[in-house]
Amino acid sequence: MSQNRKRFLITQSLLSSWEWGLISDKGYEDFLKTLERQPIQPTKAMLEGRRFENVLCSVLNGAEIEESHEWYKPITELYPSLYGAQQQVRLSRDLTVDGINFVCYGVLDFLKAGIITDTKYSKRYCVGRYLESPQTPMYFYLVPEAREFQYKICDGKYVYTERYYPDEVEPIQQTIKHFMEFLDNLNLVKIYCDNWISKY
Repeated sequence: MSQNRKRFLITQSLLSSWEWGLISDKGYEDFLKTLERQPIQPTKAMLEGRRFENVLCSVLNGAEIEESHEWYKPITELYPSLYGAQQQVRLSRDLTVDGINFVCYGVLDFLKAGIITDTKYSKRYCVGRYLESPQTPMYFYLVPEAREFQYKICDGKYVYTERYYPDEVEPIQQTIKHFMEFLDNLNLVKIYCDNWISKY
């Protein structure tokens, strides 16, 4: 296969890792591991987030939750809007940026009636936390018919909502362009190409 016919996988988690690496010394080390596709030890916060999502999905799929459960209030608050949604929706879509062929890939937490919903669990929340997240334009690209993206952030007791719309988000092409320019400036393009070539 010729070089120009190859396609390279790109995900919001890779782009998020890169953006975090730009503002944090430790984050940059983790970004390099992600770029090389090395396993990263999940943090306590990551594990707690997975546990919250597992409980939420179990309840949406019919499991009972007792009032004494630590997350009873936020789970029951989320239930009405997420009941009946598609869960863990895996999507991919081709994209060419500056002559390079990419496969954009993502796993949506929930998709229902044209609304993408991503749940987050975080002990600390500040307004606009996900304003610049590459997850938003990436998922809008994967679901071009979507009319809204909602982040549902739970701090353990309360649920906060951030809403974004396609016309107020910079297209994912721009983020990918900046990402590749960064890799080129730091001589990291080969590492990316060697580790992220698409199998499909």
